[in-house]
Amino acid sequence: MLFKFGEKVFGSMDLFRGWLHDSSIPLGGTSPISLLDTTFGIDLVHDELGRIQHGIFS
Repeated sequence: MLFKFGEKVFGSMDLFRGWLHDSSIPLGGTSPISLLDTTFGIDLVHDELGRIQHGIFS
């Protein structure tokens, strides 16, 4: 579900996968992909995607 949402937000799976590997200041300077090993991390990434979708950049 997260990957489908990410593809929707970024418009392509390639752009979403690139974002997953970039460091993210709103996520504490870590790459989103490094957070996908826990439910809490997945929720953080999902929430950040929601902010991006709505134009709310931290």
